[in-house]
Amino acid sequence: MKKISIKPALVLTVICLIAAFALAGVNAMTKDKIAENQMAANLAAFETVVPGAASFEYDDAVSGAIADLDGEIYGDGAFGKVYINEAVHGIDENGGDAGWGLSVTSMEGFEGEITLTVGFEPDGTLTGIAFTTLNETAGMGMRVDEDEFKSQFAGVKTDVFTLNKAGNSTTDDDIDSVSGASTTSGAVVNAVNGAISFYQTNIA
Repeated sequence: MKKISIKPALVLTVICLIAAFALAGVNAMTKDKIAENQMAANLAAFETVVPGAASFEYDDAVSGAIADLDGEIYGDGAFGKVYINEAVHGIDENGGDAGWGLSVTSMEGFEGEITLTVGFEPDGTLTGIAFTTLNETAGMGMRVDEDEFKSQFAGVKTDVFTLNKAGNSTTDDDIDSVSGASTTSGAVVNAVNGAISFYQTNIA
């Protein structure tokens, strides 16, 4: 009978184990770095949309309302696949109310996830939006990150925005779509409307 050597198999097993541990280590380091970068991006977005804030704090009742959603779609689909991620209260340098920042996600962008932060003044007027996750088509959907589109939300107090695909809107609550990117534009409008609804229900 021929002798069967187990040495090659043993060596291969050891190599696989070493590779697995190495990949696990790299993944752990990468995961922490990604989380750190995301936290920095979130903070920068909150600072952008709540410019009067010297600091931010969480409100237990508001955070509890988000926790109660249990990661489910907000508004029973009234805003499409929109999720409420986080809400922070801006505090000005004198300890006063500087407004609120809400992080929301729509999963209905042309390329999938779009996450943005919506800012509110103390009276509920929107201060603007800032993106933290946006991977849409260059030259088309990515144009929602340009001031021409984003500025339409700033300084407006409304219950709901409407997407105007034809353009040339005449009212503040109508948002002109980016030409050729109505899917992306619609996802952003839905996300902002979800944020407005949550704000009015749980904060205002």
